[in-house]
Amino acid sequence: MKTSTAHLRRRLLSSVVPVAVLTASLLAAGCAVKPEPLTAEENLARVRKDLGVVLTPQEPLTKAVSMDEAMARAIKYNLDERVKLMEVAVATDQLDLSRYDMLPRVVAAAGYVGRNNDAGSESLNLATGRRTGESTTATDRHRRTGDLAFTWNVLDFGVSYLRARQNANLVLIADERRRRVVQGIMQDVRTAYWRAVAAERLLKRLAPLEKRVEGARRDARTLEALRVQAPLQALNYTRTLVETLRQLQSLRRELVASKSQLGALMGLPPGEPFEIEMPAASVMQSPPKLDVGAEALETYALLNRPELLEESYNQRISADETWRSLLKLLPGIDVNAALRYDSNSFLLNQRWADYGARISWNLINLVSAPATKSYAEAQEELVAFRRQALSMAVLSQVHVAVLQYRELKQEFALTAEQADLDTRIRSQYTNVGEAGQVGELGVIQSEVTALLSDLRRDLVLADLHNAYSRVMVSAGVDPLPETMAADDLPTLTQAVSKGLSSWQERASGMQRVKDLMAAPRTAAQDAPKDSKTEAVKPEAPKPETPKPVPVAAAPSAVSASPFVPASSASPVPASSPAPAPAPVPAPVQAAAPAPAPAAQTAVPAAAPVATASFSPVIQAELGAYASHRLAGQEWGIIAKRLGTEGNGVGALYIASRRSQDGKTIVQLRAGGFADRAAAERFCHRVKDSQRECTVRTLSAQEQQSDSGPADRLASL
Repeated sequence: MKTSTAHLRRRLLSSVVPVAVLTASLLAAGCAVKPEPLTAEENLARVRKDLGVVLTPQEPLTKAVSMDEAMARAIKYNLDERVKLMEVAVATDQLDLSRYDMLPRVVAAAGYVGRNNDAGSESLNLATGRRTGESTTATDRHRRTGDLAFTWNVLDFGVSYLRARQNANLVLIADERRRRVVQGIMQDVRTAYWRAVAAERLLKRLAPLEKRVEGARRDARTLEALRVQAPLQALNYTRTLVETLRQLQSLRRELVASKSQLGALMGLPPGEPFEIEMPAASVMQSPPKLDVGAEALETYALLNRPELLEESYNQRISADETWRSLLKLLPGIDVNAALRYDSNSFLLNQRWADYGARISWNLINLVSAPATKSYAEAQEELVAFRRQALSMAVLSQVHVAVLQYRELKQEFALTAEQADLDTRIRSQYTNVGEAGQVGELGVIQSEVTALLSDLRRDLVLADLHNAYSRVMVSAGVDPLPETMAADDLPTLTQAVSKGLSSWQERASGMQRVKDLMAAPRTAAQDAPKDSKTEAVKPEAPKPETPKPVPVAAAPSAVSASPFVPASSASPVPASSPAPAPAPVPAPVQAAAPAPAPAAQTAVPAAAPVATASFSPVIQAELGAYASHRLAGQEWGIIAKRLGTEGNGVGALYIASRRSQDGKTIVQLRAGGFADRAAAERFCHRVKDSQRECTVRTLSAQEQQSDSGPADRLASL
């Protein structure tokens, strides 16, 4: 017995000592960790790696860079834009990962269990209180185990679903931040481009003038040394020349960095030479035009500013956070199942499956439920107040930007006139100087004054373009479409040029902010109570399908859409020839005004009326306009850009009057969609053309109100 005990002690020590040595080694290694700065080789490798990315070769500069190409290069190669693109990519990857959190847990495990002796035990007879005296075991010394377990918590699924929705909104927030960076880059590029143009125009004139002033200064010192003139007169003359030379050097310092700033914005390596496309003389003399009213810009800004959209997405996140907080107060339900294996030879079944369910509830959460709900609701209100305060700031920014643009426009007119006068004065001084009637100093001063006036005019023009860009940024104008076929430089340049030339057209049709506040009123509430202007409700469509009828050939033809009545130019005459068979009769409008001829000519003449089946309650909201003519022009532009992609879609014009001032509001909608998916595809194509589009399903009350005065102009 003694020998057996000693043997066990030796085996125990032989197994414990290695474990103790390994543990001590790990602890010593952990305590030995010290801060280690980067070595020279590591630092050099970092610089090389970063330069390899920063100085990546771009598309070669084969010609002079225009402003549109400069903006396209900035969007494609600017590092700030790349950072925001990577943030969008990271947010998208985070969304993809959060989707896996909603799945149940499936855990596979395998293990080995061993011991140095048998796990024996005795038993106690509960009736007699005596021990049996026999040692038994039911476990092998060495065992192998394995299991495949499935676990699903219903509460965790709900929390993970809300977290995934929050991550989806974070992707949209990252994209709005990228839009804001792009807008700022384009503003900086426009300002730097026009300052670089001013530098290119004036630096060529600056160098010869500096040489001339330097020569006159040397002559003045010679005259002073020879005492040809009175000392005071000679000193004043020299001082004037030195002051003139200082002004010229100050001008050079202000202009010399403009081109480098433009190159940095385009992502070019520092010092890389490039040429700037010089605008025509007529462009230099005419400021950028702003034909959009401040009221329309304010509405456009409230709908499109990235900061406001970001706060709207933050409100969604706060709402989901409220639901998450409340969901965590509920009891958790665990559902589990597993396949298990144990190599223990004493087991009757070494492989088996088990399953079960468990509910748990932390009752303390009930006490904190009111405080949790109050905190979550306060968070939602905070986000809403922050968005409302930002909306007021956006309105102020738009108003200030428009005022600054107008003031700079007037200043540019005065500086241009002053530059013209100084140029004419310089010509006069040159003429009299050649005749010997004026000294060299007067001619030089006139040339410097003319140069300063030209520079001041060009810099004011650059500031005016900056103010114009500030108006665009304050209104949230994004010149690029949401999707593009390619991201090469020519495609980007063309998209930028197209967006910059068409954004005013998109913004000009917006309502005023005051009109938006009255927009929730339905057409039936604002329409005058006159039986002459009420239209007949369209009947349900019949099974037969009529032939397509061109709009231009048959202006009184019946539309196949139950919600799209015929043109309201005049009631259908009784003696008019019968049109092609249609599923519904034409609604009658006895007193509806005739559409403007310009609106009729803005739509393709031979567009056929759709005859396919569709849902009359699904419509696409395209905006509200101050007149039927503006709505018709907008629909004409949409029809022209979509072409044959929108066959079967008709336009619906719903006119109503505001109760405040009695002015007419025309709502432009589109219908003729087979289902909501078709309407969403139509809206996606419209948004690609930089226009607003919202899919809506009409309620019974809205269908009743829309059965009033309406007018269909054309269908795609």
